[in-house]
Amino acid sequence: MEEGGKKIIPHIWEISAGVDRTMFAILDCSLREGKEGWYFALPSLIAPYQCAIFPLVNKDGMPELSAEIEKSLRNEWLDVFFDDSGSIGRRYARADEVGIPFCLTVDGDSVKNRDVTLRERDSGKQIRVNVTNLGGILRKLIFGEISFDKAGMSVKAGGK
Repeated sequence: MEEGGKKIIPHIWEISAGVDRTMFAILDCSLREGKEGWYFALPSLIAPYQCAIFPLVNKDGMPELSAEIEKSLRNEWLDVFFDDSGSIGRRYARADEVGIPFCLTVDGDSVKNRDVTLRERDSGKQIRVNVTNLGGILRKLIFGEISFDKAGMSVKAGGK
């Protein structure tokens, strides 16, 4: 490129590399459009919470079991979010919007059998997981040690 008889090489010299630019890049690369609208497909390790806990309804022992699970997962150093307001579909949508990779639903069978429905954000797949195996399975999923499909198989096979 020439200007006024001189050869000019266009360039940009960006010396700023702050954390805000890194966060904007991560958010930009993680934004996805799904069936229910836009959501953040953040990697599990940098998501604001690793798991959301939803009692299906606020009666019949579901809130109590949900609180017990929340306490147990927090004791295992997992970041969890508890939500008991609105329809279950709307709760899933809210969790997806902020990038929570996994959701637990406590329903009537959960109270009887001590298991919950575990849902993966990106695929929408669901499996049943025993409450006693929950922390270990979540940790393996978060750190990428097993895939969600394999987590479902390990649950069916007995848990490890």
